[in-house]
Amino acid sequence: MAKRTRDSEGTSERVSIPKWLPPVAFAVVTVALFRDFIFSDAMLFGSDTLSLGYMARSFYAEALGSAGGFPRWAPLLLGGTPFLESLAAGDALYPTSLLLFVMAPHRALGWKLIIHVFLAGCFMFGWVRTLGRSRAAALVSGVAYGVAPILVAWVRPGHDGKLFVVALTPLLFWAMEWTFRRRGLLPFVAVSAVVALVILTTHFQLAYFLFGAAGLFYAFRAFVEGPVPDEEGVPEEGKGTPRTTGVRLRWGATRFGLFLAAAVLGAAAAGIQIVPAFQYVTEFSRRTATTTRASALENRLYASSWGLHPEELVSFVVPEFAGNNAGGDAEWTQGTYWGRNGHKDNHEYAGLVVLLLAVVGFFGTPRRALRWFLAAVGVLSVLYALGTHTPVWGLFYALMPGVKLFRAPSMVSFLFGFASVTLAAFGVDRLLGLAGAEPRRPTGEGDEGAVAGRIPLVLWACAGALLLGTIVAASGALSSMWIAVAFRGAPQSSLQILEDHQRFIVQGFFLATLLAAATAGTALAARRGVLRPRGVLVALGLLVLVDGFRVSQPFIQTFDFHDWARPDPIVRELQRRQTLESPFRVLSLLDDAQDVKPAMFGLELAAGHHPNDLARYRELIGMVGSGMPQYLTATNVYRILNVRYLIWQDW
Repeated sequence: MAKRTRDSEGTSERVSIPKWLPPVAFAVVTVALFRDFIFSDAMLFGSDTLSLGYMARSFYAEALGSAGGFPRWAPLLLGGTPFLESLAAGDALYPTSLLLFVMAPHRALGWKLIIHVFLAGCFMFGWVRTLGRSRAAALVSGVAYGVAPILVAWVRPGHDGKLFVVALTPLLFWAMEWTFRRRGLLPFVAVSAVVALVILTTHFQLAYFLFGAAGLFYAFRAFVEGPVPDEEGVPEEGKGTPRTTGVRLRWGATRFGLFLAAAVLGAAAAGIQIVPAFQYVTEFSRRTATTTRASALENRLYASSWGLHPEELVSFVVPEFAGNNAGGDAEWTQGTYWGRNGHKDNHEYAGLVVLLLAVVGFFGTPRRALRWFLAAVGVLSVLYALGTHTPVWGLFYALMPGVKLFRAPSMVSFLFGFASVTLAAFGVDRLLGLAGAEPRRPTGEGDEGAVAGRIPLVLWACAGALLLGTIVAASGALSSMWIAVAFRGAPQSSLQILEDHQRFIVQGFFLATLLAAATAGTALAARRGVLRPRGVLVALGLLVLVDGFRVSQPFIQTFDFHDWARPDPIVRELQRRQTLESPFRVLSLLDDAQDVKPAMFGLELAAGHHPNDLARYRELIGMVGSGMPQYLTATNVYRILNVRYLIWQDW
């Protein structure tokens, strides 16, 4: 049942949304995404989870359970590493690690991700509502964010820390906006708490990007958009008049100072995690070989690696375009990546329908300055993510401290997704307004009728452009032009994959055309009064759900944990000898000595894989990157490291 309500930005017919509906909707969508895991005893597949994540969390849970204290040293891989400093169990201090105490580690690892996907929708809902958007718009945005591949696709590579930060992003912005909506210090305490949580995820690179965007947003709100205090000290929206400029600047400076204090307090609360980790990574970790101790050229090559490339930018609109290596049930994700990175098993797609709604949000909606700010953040993040393809990354690399410690500029793409979903909420409200019975208050952006009339035209133009892309792709001309202009010198392997992938590119353009046409049709029906607000809400909700769900689903895979974790006869024999002999280490030569599976059963390995192992130990064994240790074949090194047994492939 529709009802008319008035908000601070205008008058339009809204849809009544019960308070219980959004969390229930987010829960249902999350369960649908992870149904194969939830209703089984399986384990979520994650490449990093299998190669290290499960073993590290299992060791952590066992150490706390048996010894009753927090482990200081992780002895199982590469001669051992400091536990907290090297992030040996990743998010050990993050709250959801408590799940390790109440369920088996292989289930806890999955439930941590599921909880955050659900919360991501809730946090987006709260953030959008704080901006003054309707419940209906916040519901659509929450669903869109909860199924967005920019969030969910991190399940497949097992990058839980990244997923946590992306999920917490709208919570931080919600808390910051709250400081402008409520008096007192409680909102600033919330900011501190979220900052601490983000740091405790231990994904410091995404935290770096998020905190940078958060600082820019707060400066924008404090000094550009407002609010300003009235005569009684109550904040009001608006820039104020020239008479109040000085007051506004002083008020903004005070607010920004409180924000900085809250952020510093949050970082201090998480200091037990970030301080030792920062010292270790910059002085003792193997990362120093490509960062603090590398030559300028080596560091630049390292820092710019794994950026986005133009073909992946097209995948922001047509997700199938660049292909993927995630596997799963979808054919287009099974070894179809033909781009310039080594492989790709995540996705930066935020949703085509989301992008179209974000465009609609620029047609006569309120808070114009905020909309342009969000658009600027989104565009800037994409330009940075493209790495050396644009000068933006180079400027940040040269001027911003900390950038030289990171690689993979593509990670910042999550800010584009966040900004797009937020802007989409404005678009949803605009389309609901088109379907309403009452006229909207003028926004100063032109005649209302003319502005409203342009919305369906722009959306149909987008659908037409995608239809043209479908035709060009089907003819083979798109791939030929791309190789000739955008990807010159492509290796033969990429050309072969692209040729085999052609039908999925055509399919992707066709599906994108259908989604764009459906969005345009919804706008036209709303404009002509064929659809009332409830119909518009249902249509848009289904479109964003189908759009995100179909792309995210292949990145959620399960497997039989008990079969995978069963020790083989060699491991069982080594376990038996471990109880009879003095302590020893094992050298597994499987997977170029990157094998970590024996460590799952308590066997200490002289080699293995770890993202932050000791640089001096690597020098001792002659290990570079993920290659085979060169010096471990020497008898004297065996003796130094107490290696008593070797495991090798028996062909």
